[in-house]
Amino acid sequence: MPAKSLSLLCLCLSATLLLLGGCSTVQIQESWRSTAAAAAAPHKKLLIVNLNLDQQVRSMSENIIAGEMRDNGIDAVAGHTYVAIREQYSREELQTAVRKSGCDGILTIRGITTGNQQLHQQGQGTVLYSQGLLPSSWDDRQTATLQVNLYHAENGQLLWAATVKASDDDNKFIESRDMGYLLVKRLRQDGMVQP
Repeated sequence: MPAKSLSLLCLCLSATLLLLGGCSTVQIQESWRSTAAAAAAPHKKLLIVNLNLDQQVRSMSENIIAGEMRDNGIDAVAGHTYVAIREQYSREELQTAVRKSGCDGILTIRGITTGNQQLHQQGQGTVLYSQGLLPSSWDDRQTATLQVNLYHAENGQLLWAATVKASDDDNKFIESRDMGYLLVKRLRQDGMVQP
């Protein structure tokens, strides 16, 4: 294969991989880890509880995040199968859910703020490679700030917390998938779950 063709093939493959990988819609703004967390053994099984009043959103989100964790070797279960949706959750309710599920940690996710963000995008017409460009356009996206907390199931102590920015809060499916992947990576990195 000529060198020019090989270079073009490598360039096309690189571009394809970038497009397939995409960008994550969530990122950690800041995190905190308790000094007690260093002495605690990594968690073996997590109960995922999305503190959302919309039952469908809550169920979908918990299922996706728990599934993403399981796919990456972390034992996790969706909280909606053990804890009914409420405006206020009692400690007793969560402790009962923990006993029934066999979890040693509770990971809660709750929204703190939401708002709109305008993204500037250059459109493209039907012709490739710099011809047929359309005028710039604006795309409104819903952004959100989420609080993620990890509690020890037995004593309820807060061991780890993170503030997460979600850049496409309108798409809960993608946000949940990205959140699951982000949490797998970060909880492992911080020694909160078994490697």
